[in-house]
Amino acid sequence: MEFLKSFFEGLFGYASRVTLFLIGALWGLVEPTIPFAGICLFAILIDCFTAWRLGKRVKKQYPKAKPDPDDAKVRSSYARRMFYTLCVVYACTVLGWLIDTKMFPFAELYLASFISGGFCLVQLLSILENESSCNDARWAKVLQKVLVNKAARHLDIEPEDLQEPKTKRRSYGRH
Repeated sequence: MEFLKSFFEGLFGYASRVTLFLIGALWGLVEPTIPFAGICLFAILIDCFTAWRLGKRVKKQYPKAKPDPDDAKVRSSYARRMFYTLCVVYACTVLGWLIDTKMFPFAELYLASFISGGFCLVQLLSILENESSCNDARWAKVLQKVLVNKAARHLDIEPEDLQEPKTKRRSYGRH
């Protein structure tokens, strides 16, 4: 019996050392890229907040429209897609950092910065789209000329239906 006890103590002692070694190695690999992940997570959270604000503005501006009742709820499919996107961006950021430090240490490429910066730029455009949609401010009107109006998604209608009708010019009898 003593033999089995010492065998399992040795086995679990060895397994725990290997497990802790692997956790430490993984942490050493990803630790330099954690600030990039935090910035990307912050950008996604701001995008979610501005999308929520857009939903409130759409409901206020179009009270007779029948939006999806589940529109204001957090859906697991959206959360899963957001988590998947974060994982892909973070994996690409780690890969960019590895390429920078291990493959081309002599060239400062800053790939991790460019990858996470590109993602944050896309999120910034989405934030601006959310904030300019259904907004009557002057800066929003300017942005609406170059960005997508996301209000149509909240109402489940075509974007053309949200555009204001163009006024007809009065005809004074001249042809």
